[in-house]
Amino acid sequence: MAIRSWLDRRTSELPAGFARDVRDWLLVLLDGDSRARPRSHACLYVYFGCVKPLLENWAATREHLREITVADVSTALAPLRGWRRRNAIAALRSLFRFAKKRGLIFANPTTRLKTEEIERNLLPMTDAEVLAVERIAVTPAQRLIVALAAVHAARATAIRHLTLDDLDLPHRRISISGHAQRLGELPHQTLLAWLNQRSVSWPKTPNRHVIINAKTALGTGPVSAEYLKRHLLHQGVYLERIRGDRVLHEALTVGADPLHLALVFNLSHTTASRYATIAQDLLDDQIERAAEGE
Repeated sequence: MAIRSWLDRRTSELPAGFARDVRDWLLVLLDGDSRARPRSHACLYVYFGCVKPLLENWAATREHLREITVADVSTALAPLRGWRRRNAIAALRSLFRFAKKRGLIFANPTTRLKTEEIERNLLPMTDAEVLAVERIAVTPAQRLIVALAAVHAARATAIRHLTLDDLDLPHRRISISGHAQRLGELPHQTLLAWLNQRSVSWPKTPNRHVIINAKTALGTGPVSAEYLKRHLLHQGVYLERIRGDRVLHEALTVGADPLHLALVFNLSHTTASRYATIAQDLLDDQIERAAEGE
């Protein structure tokens, strides 16, 4: 396989004392083991890219992973900020957990290493938040908007500009921002309910946008951003929070693979990698807590 050839070639470029252990670590990530699912190829690329420069710097004074200290790790991470730091911490924690499990090191220098707190809006929604949304979003229009964000991770702008031409209800298809996909059951049901009310309220409207109101029904433009704010945001419903929860749920359920997230939700590589890293951190924390409880 191409990934194995890449893995062999790149690890052979590492200092001799580190090459074999890092190769074995990456193989476990690739194939999985009794306690962890296989990681995506993208995860291997990111993790190796994070540890390679650190190992090369340590090689000037260290010859093996067992010689790396807490101070070495802290010094190496000190210049890093933001997502570079988060990714490096995740990669090092994974590497040294592997090394400790295999008896390659005496003590894990990353045991007390913690990533920076993840912003609240980048964590899964709580039951209380979900219930609050259900209590607030009660009209057909509100329920449709929430459903599009919750199932298809649609942005507010994309929802405002969604037109009847983007819908293929008989075949359960929808195109959001030019990204065609299968229409979920909840959006399908909420669409039917809203379109019924839309046709009763404005039967002769020339407007082709899905979401319209009394004002836009007289023309052809989309509802304003203020419309969504007035009906949802000002009531305590945050579409970006709902949208982010959907992407994160996919990453936690299917696997923290940025390529998969980018394809499913039409995300940029940077955004997809961001969500994949958060999901992987959460999954790693679950594994650590399970291991500590044994």
